[in-house]
Amino acid sequence: MNLQYKDKLNSFFAVSSSQNWLLRNAQKPLTSYCIILNFGAPLELEADLEKYIIQENGMSFLNPGSYISSINASDEDHFFIDFNAAFYCLELHDKDLSCNGLLFGALPTLPILNTNTEEAINNKELIKVILNEFESDDSTQGDMLRLLLKRLIIICVRIGRKQLFNNEDPQKEDTDIIRKFQAMVEKHFKEKHKVADYAEMMFKSPKTLSNTFRKLGSASPLQIIQERIILEAKRQMFYTDKPIKEITFELGFSEPAQFSRLFKNITGISPSEFQLQFV
Repeated sequence: MNLQYKDKLNSFFAVSSSQNWLLRNAQKPLTSYCIILNFGAPLELEADLEKYIIQENGMSFLNPGSYISSINASDEDHFFIDFNAAFYCLELHDKDLSCNGLLFGALPTLPILNTNTEEAINNKELIKVILNEFESDDSTQGDMLRLLLKRLIIICVRIGRKQLFNNEDPQKEDTDIIRKFQAMVEKHFKEKHKVADYAEMMFKSPKTLSNTFRKLGSASPLQIIQERIILEAKRQMFYTDKPIKEITFELGFSEPAQFSRLFKNITGISPSEFQLQFV
């Protein structure tokens, strides 16, 4: 299965099986957002050199820039839903949905959500409506697909608020602070490396940010920033031929030694040792 919608404004929306999706995206950085819904046997994938398993009735979310090197599926009861910013811009369309930074953002690991039987049934029905809409070929098709995507995102956000934090009843105000912070890190991590930089943009104190992250059992603000920097470094070192020095400057470091210290603190090995693992 490989259904795609495109228009003259370069909007892109697609629903694919894993193999068709991998043919389109393997071994290159993603240019679109992706929502994965798995209704069948466990789905295994390798994303940014890490292996993940999406269980039956699970969902996951991929950012532009991610690298997916392999997908292992024993059935086809799953869907990869892609959309680009021209089709649905998170910053413009998502102010009330709180998806930008919660499901798509500078997250330490791939977010994976699990749904109960009723939620899975509702998601399957929504997928059926989306698939049926691809059979319509008129001027309203793009608008309808956009509305259906918005509905799916709302469902995912509701589930994500309950599952992504180590708190039984997270307050929306607190989760919004984390969401906004992670969205800003995703946008600015190459030039802003300090918690104080983001706190200033959010009109919060660094202490407020740290306390909010601690209350919800999340990684610390500084950890979010540093792990996002190191993730990008790993991508560049593994998937490109750029020298470490060039990557260092692209990530906003004036001295290679400063970058190397951070890399080793986070990974336990130096950048050159990381590269040697894959020679």
